Formats: sequence, structure tokens, C-alpha cells
Amino acid sequence: MMRAMLPLGLLLLAIHPAQANPPVDETKSGGCLELKLDGRPTPCNHDFRFVDDGKGEISFVTGYGDGRAAPKTVLALFTAQTPDMENAYGYALRLTNVTLMTYDKPASQRMWKAAGLCFLVKPNPVRAGAKAVRQDIVVMCSATLADAGVPVRRVDWKFAF
Repeated sequence: MMRAMLPLGLLLLAIHPAQANPPVDETKSGGCLELKLDGRPTPCNHDFRFVDDGKGEISFVTGYGDGRAAPKTVLALFTAQTPDMENAYGYALRLTNVTLMTYDKPASQRMWKAAGLCFLVKPNPVRAGAKAVRQDIVVMCSATLADAGVPVRRVDWKFAF
């Protein structure tokens, strides 16, 4: 019986291959709960660009400015999704790279190797009487950059949309 089950299981897997997520490129608005650069709180935008290539790479692009005369900066966090990091509550994504680019110098973009995690917490429908209320999705990222030339060593970002 066990010998017959194995080929049947392999046949079912061949018939229904795993589907990748469809590609997404959207601007999400919400609330920047926190952005810390090297442990210092920094004012950030209340929107971000969410890009999923459909092949396992998800990036979050947002902007920030310190309110002084310094130019505003674009921050992009690049992650790699792996199937073993999804559960009922959301996704844990491995952070791979970070890009910092000032608004006034769009050609100055540089990719920095990063280590860390991003958590994308799925919304759970909550009942309020007979009505289902959808909770916000929360993104939390912590990145550590080790390159000697990087202008920022640590990035912590929390956003709800």
C-alpha cells in the first residue's frame, strides 16, 4: 500500500505545481509608526511603494527627511521570501539589500548588503457583532549594514497600512 501512495503523491504534485504570487507594484498609504536610523528617530513618509516580483523578492520603498536643510532620502529595503517562513500570522522575509538615495541626486543610488528580517503581518478578520472588521497590515523591518562606507549602520522601520 505504501509503495502505491508514493507515486500517487508525486503525480498529484506534478499536476498541481506550486504557484508564485502574482507580481505587484503598488503605492500603499497608511501610517509610518517608526523609522530609526542608527537608533535616532527620523520623520518618514506616510506612504511607501510595495513591489513583489512574483518570484520571491519583495521590496519596500519609502522616503524620509530630518526636517532640517538636508535633502530628503529614499530608502529601499529588499527582501527574499522563502516558503518555510510563512505561517498563519504572516511572512518573515530575509533582508538582503538596502538602497539609500537622495531626492536631488537620483543617479546616486547604491545597493548595500544588509542582514536582518522584515515581518509582514497578515490582517485577521475580527468580528464586531455580526460585522467583520479588517485589521491593518503591519510591516516591521530591522536591517544591519556592515560595509565600512555605508552612511547608516542600522535601520528600524514600522509601518501600518
